[in-house]
Amino acid sequence: MRWVALISWIALIVLIGGGGCAGAARPEPKTAESIVREQEAPLKLVDSATGTEISMEMLLAQMRNKRVVYVGERHDRPEDHAVQYSLLRRLYGEDSSLAIGMEMFQVPFQEPLDQWSAGQIDETVLRRDTEYDQRWGFDFSMYRPILEYARSRGLEVVALNAPQEVAFAVAKDGVAELPEEVAATLPELDLDDPAHRALFDAEFDASQHDAGDEIEPYYEAQVVWDETMGARVAETLDRPDGPTRMIVFAGRVHVKRGLGIPERGARRGAEPYMVVLPVTQKELKAELKLPPEERSADFFWAVRQ
Repeated sequence: MRWVALISWIALIVLIGGGGCAGAARPEPKTAESIVREQEAPLKLVDSATGTEISMEMLLAQMRNKRVVYVGERHDRPEDHAVQYSLLRRLYGEDSSLAIGMEMFQVPFQEPLDQWSAGQIDETVLRRDTEYDQRWGFDFSMYRPILEYARSRGLEVVALNAPQEVAFAVAKDGVAELPEEVAATLPELDLDDPAHRALFDAEFDASQHDAGDEIEPYYEAQVVWDETMGARVAETLDRPDGPTRMIVFAGRVHVKRGLGIPERGARRGAEPYMVVLPVTQKELKAELKLPPEERSADFFWAVRQ
């Protein structure tokens, strides 16, 4: 009987200990969407003007004083979208009169975004009616948490981007060759900003676009994008029923040093603003080696590689 009891006791230990561990479910591998939803805390938050590390509370204090908060992204990096999602939630906690501006959607497709925020359509219809997969195409799951958050709170999502047909036509032949009726739909274009042009020249890879020496039309297309998005931000804030502030998600080059969307929106009244840029620790070190006036953002949020 003692042997039976001993064997039973050993079996119980194996079941609870070794057997239980062997049968334990392994953690699910992280997906792009799960990384966004986790909103991992920053490795560092840095004030660009001083180069010093700051707290989240200090960043939020700066956000409270701005009508527009621009958060840059690398379109294929979930870590960048996690920063956007985190700042969206924090800013909404400070001010529920908030709209979200998104480069990922083009101006002619505002209606389905309004229907989405009103809870009238589902994700399948949203993607179909905005032609998201054809016109943008980056992994939708990285934007899903942001869009679902907007929908659950009835937040306006503003389509910022110029129609790709117009931008592509400009990149091919230049603004001067647009049909008159198409050119009339464009906002005022400032093609003579030397700082913006220098940024474009530094970032543009002619080999990727088979541009050769003809990069002027590509610069004009960049200006069309930036002016359209800046105008949309200003128009949204200027509406009698508009939000008191916006958070804007766009590619890094569109917001760097405020030279793209931010300054063109500010020229139309969308100010004051601030730019937050997710960066790797390597990128942060490189930024802090530059003079403060040449750094890419007002605040840096360090993320994992």
